[in-house]
Amino acid sequence: MSALFIKTSWGHYKGKRYPQYHLAESYRDPETGRPRHRLLINLTKLPPHALEAVRQALRTGQVPASGPVQVKAGDKLRGAGVLAIWSAWKRYGMDEVLAGLTRAERASVLAMVVQRIVEPGSKLSLKERLQDTVLARHFAPKRLDEDELYRVMDRLHAEFYQVQQRLREREGAAPVLCLYDITSTYFEGRKAEDGEYGYSRDKRWDRYQIVIGLVLNQDGVPLAVEVWPGATADRTTVVDRVKALKERFGITRAVFVGDGGMYSEANVAALEEAGFDYILGVDWQRERVLLEEHAPQQFEVFDRVGVVEWEQDGVRYVGCVSEARRQRAAERREAGMQKAREKLEQLARVAAGRRIYRWTRLRAKAEQILKEAGVAGLWRVEISPLEAGPVDPEQKAKLRLHFEVDQEALRRRMAVEGKYLLQTSLPAERCSARDVDQCYRSLQKVERAFRHIKSFLEIRPVYHWRRRRIRAHVLICFLAYYLVRKMELELRAQGEVREVERILRNWDQLELVEIRVEVGDVHRREWQWSLGKRGTEIQSEIQRLGWWSEVDAQARSLRTTLAS
Repeated sequence: MSALFIKTSWGHYKGKRYPQYHLAESYRDPETGRPRHRLLINLTKLPPHALEAVRQALRTGQVPASGPVQVKAGDKLRGAGVLAIWSAWKRYGMDEVLAGLTRAERASVLAMVVQRIVEPGSKLSLKERLQDTVLARHFAPKRLDEDELYRVMDRLHAEFYQVQQRLREREGAAPVLCLYDITSTYFEGRKAEDGEYGYSRDKRWDRYQIVIGLVLNQDGVPLAVEVWPGATADRTTVVDRVKALKERFGITRAVFVGDGGMYSEANVAALEEAGFDYILGVDWQRERVLLEEHAPQQFEVFDRVGVVEWEQDGVRYVGCVSEARRQRAAERREAGMQKAREKLEQLARVAAGRRIYRWTRLRAKAEQILKEAGVAGLWRVEISPLEAGPVDPEQKAKLRLHFEVDQEALRRRMAVEGKYLLQTSLPAERCSARDVDQCYRSLQKVERAFRHIKSFLEIRPVYHWRRRRIRAHVLICFLAYYLVRKMELELRAQGEVREVERILRNWDQLELVEIRVEVGDVHRREWQWSLGKRGTEIQSEIQRLGWWSEVDAQARSLRTTLAS
């Protein structure tokens, strides 16, 4: 009790001056060692006799005549991270983005977005995981019930495109770049609508999956999302996205940026017809041919300068070099060559020792080994009989398998490692070759967005099986990443480099604690920040990063609800 005292201050309202009384706690600043104090609870509304009883108890430590005085700490609620997300929700106009939903339904969407960011889990677990947060106390219990969340997801799916359109409108000016890529995410179970086996970016070939397409602007802020069946190929999604960007989102002039998986003549034609400029990675096979045909005489310049360009049949190509790509390609090649050598040696021993393989089967087996190791074309393989007389290619025999590295093919492969080719409609006077390369490298922002959505927001595995719920689940993750990215841009301006999700989960350790003052039959309670050593450190960090005023204002706006 000795660290507590009543602080008197003066307020002004309509030209009148009136006293305010707060129960305060004194402490020493851990950094400066100077004495400071924090306000715990507003006692202004206590009757005079109760206020005097508190003052007497604090001064003497004795029970006053008016009855015992007790100051108690009650429940604790997370916390500053949740309130920061709620503040971001308001700052970035998410209620307007979800204008097609009722206020109550928007509250449920907010709860699902908060869960994705601070503690991802199923809709069934949402109420339990958020029960110790201000959301659970502020919202009606129904808002967090599983059945209600599913109903709201159905409503959200009905607004799937309208939500994205309003989000695009809030961003204002049309994007300079439209960065596009796709990924896949898998299901638990095999009943999912649109769930199919396909090329799995998660290496889960044993699971049904869906394909997700994401468009970002030049700042990495998400603009649009779409969901397709799991067997959908990359390049078949481009025409749909171009049409959506132009007709649904009103983007008529921008540079569409996509990787080699998006390249096809049909997609180039669709982009040109829509009026978009483009920068596309050339698909691997075409890239290899063009680099070997047009760049060998420039390889020395290529390696030294890092970028070359040429025009062929009216199309502008930009060749680029990445040292990181070169190193990765060299490591994969060396590992593949070693793997191929070991398997070919083993195959040669088996083929020579017993009549196991036909000539045609042995040739196919050797080619399969080289293909799986990623080094097809880098070895010369010869097969000859070990027994006298002619050998029928379709009869089993003892065979000699001779193999050696094709040094000329290896030299050509090493010459193009680390190099990649871009095709663009941008003229050189508008965008230099280096600028084209920099725009293309912006696709890393899409890859980073997918890492966030999968690792931090935990979009996978998907447990929903109805199409509308699957798409609503993807849209919730999309909205969560939108808030994360917008906050990240602001925090990066403050010099903060940590992931936003980690920051918010750390902030959530700063809790609101219920403080109760009881003087006989008179009771007073308020919610205040729990500012111990750890809480003070978190508060200082939030202040340094410029979010404290909004977080604290959000807490103050909830205190009436929490106190009821």
